[in-house]
Amino acid sequence: MFKKILIANRGEIACRIARTCQRLGIAAATVHSDADRGALHVREVGESVHIGPAPASESYLNIEAVIAAAKAVGADAVHPGYGFLSENAAFAEAVTAAGLTFIGPAPAVLRQFGDKAAAKAAAVAAGVAVVPGSKDASDDPGTIMAELGAMTLPALLKAAGGGGGKGMRVVTDLGAAEADIEAAMREGRNSFADGRLLVEEFLPEARHIEVQILGDGQGKVLHLLERECSLQRRHQKVIEEAPALNLAPALRAQLLDNAVALGRAVNYLGLGTVEFIVKDDRAYFLEVNPRLQVEHPVTEMITGLDLIELQILAVAGRGIVLEQADVTAAGHAIEARIYAEEPGNNFLPSTGTIDQLSLPHDILRVDTGIAPGMAITPYYDPMVAKLIAHGEDRAAALTKLLAGLDRFSISGVGDNSAFLRALLRTAEMQTSAGDTGLIDRRLDALVAQAAPNSSRIAVAAGIWLSQTRQGNGTDIWQGDGWQTGWRLGDGTPAMTVAPIIQARIDDDIFDISFGPRDGDGMMLIGVDGDDHRLKVEALGEEAFLITADGRSRKVRAWQGDDWITLDDGGNNLRAALMPYLDSARQAASGAFGGSVEAPLMGQVLAVQAKVGDTVEKGEVLVVLESMKMEIRVSAPGPGEVTAIHCQVGGNVERGAVIVELELAE
Repeated sequence: MFKKILIANRGEIACRIARTCQRLGIAAATVHSDADRGALHVREVGESVHIGPAPASESYLNIEAVIAAAKAVGADAVHPGYGFLSENAAFAEAVTAAGLTFIGPAPAVLRQFGDKAAAKAAAVAAGVAVVPGSKDASDDPGTIMAELGAMTLPALLKAAGGGGGKGMRVVTDLGAAEADIEAAMREGRNSFADGRLLVEEFLPEARHIEVQILGDGQGKVLHLLERECSLQRRHQKVIEEAPALNLAPALRAQLLDNAVALGRAVNYLGLGTVEFIVKDDRAYFLEVNPRLQVEHPVTEMITGLDLIELQILAVAGRGIVLEQADVTAAGHAIEARIYAEEPGNNFLPSTGTIDQLSLPHDILRVDTGIAPGMAITPYYDPMVAKLIAHGEDRAAALTKLLAGLDRFSISGVGDNSAFLRALLRTAEMQTSAGDTGLIDRRLDALVAQAAPNSSRIAVAAGIWLSQTRQGNGTDIWQGDGWQTGWRLGDGTPAMTVAPIIQARIDDDIFDISFGPRDGDGMMLIGVDGDDHRLKVEALGEEAFLITADGRSRKVRAWQGDDWITLDDGGNNLRAALMPYLDSARQAASGAFGGSVEAPLMGQVLAVQAKVGDTVEKGEVLVVLESMKMEIRVSAPGPGEVTAIHCQVGGNVERGAVIVELELAE
């Protein structure tokens, strides 16, 4: 058995692997970048080696640095986790060449299954149906364009070097395909150091079902049942379940048998996942992920197995003590991925420092790599936690997951928990696990349900104002003359005709005014001209009872000098506040004129405009990357570019002016 394992990863999966190592009596160490010096995995694992700057290409993807770290801590094995170097055959070879054990498949298998084109060929050889499309991957745009031209659109561009939704684009128009090809290739290079693409038929509104396999490297391969991963956004999984719902017995048997056959064909070692797309009761092979999967907890919950333990034992030569008949399902499990993102702002990644975090450990399994005080940076994937519910049946698991989502809260960054609750409460989700098109079909309605409304903004402003008025006069409101006429002689607030504060939520700005209190202690509050009756009662420990428009609700709130975060049961709202006169002066000075701001913190991938260019509304000016996602920043209107304040390779802060335009009249 291994004496010490270096975990070549970060975040929640590094913490998760370390827990199994500890239970098995195996020492563990990990690695970290500049951005992760204070990360939870560094603190929890207890021994960590610095391997480079924040960008993954200079740290977590730096093979030499990771190998050096393994040697420095005296490890005899390396666990790659998922993502980063987990599917990199050159890394596996380097680990072996250093006299260490790679906890994963053999390098030859990684090359075959880590390369989506080679994996597809292996499936064909095994007699497994595949999605129609190109046989070989290419990094030549002309070749890819020709393949698209020969197919019926829509078609899917898919990175050959990895998964996770990176390097994927749906092409619906050949006229725009050049930009899609360029973006998919760039994402593939940045995420997997491989810009090659496959072109396949796009199968919308299908089911995404995957099979977990475990092999001993000697021909023994078991399946550990299937998972349903159909709920996806931008080809990235959001909700996963096990087992799959409403799957015909014959189709389930076919999927399980095909997955095991593929594993046996290559003497598979360790954990792997064989993914299928199911359309009209026909299954097509998608890919093999030759590594531990993000959603492995749902399999653990229904089988009672520790997948990482099984993986370590198999690779250590201890074999597989289980037989196929030993693998059975008990109940149902559902996992929800919590992302640091802003559903109301086109799901842009959200960066910042975590001010507060409340996790429902008492009712759910929670896998996370974050803690209060930690920074969420633009350098890595935006997933910050996984909430996993297990119940005797799907209805029980779903009820428990929704209860946990209601109790989850995070302050300092945006998150998708309210969006997930809205999704899980749809009629479709009560009877099925959905399909790959469900989120897109319901997107506008789901985002609207998750979005903060003016009443909640009024509540947030009311909490903030009620608290700052209790201070000693040192807050930002003092000395600016905004209070004039606000109090009556007896100290009761009088109605303010003009707004006195503004609340900014993402790109929305709300004018807020306050009126008198009535005999019940209710305050009249106006939000963009709509009146609400509001009462705020402090309960202690950041808890408040809010009564707004006749409805009462217990909430939690956290405040800074000029901001407040409100959580009313999982719906998080962060508002930046300023005295109305200050914001009016700022607007009058032209601060928001033709300036184009960075919508988030990130790195500049491309600058597609230059000073003097005439641009149209919607024309892409700058391409940013944050959390492995590309964001195109477009012109707000027609005009001429007068200044550019960013350069390729540079980093920009959220709200920084990156391009200036002289807008046309």
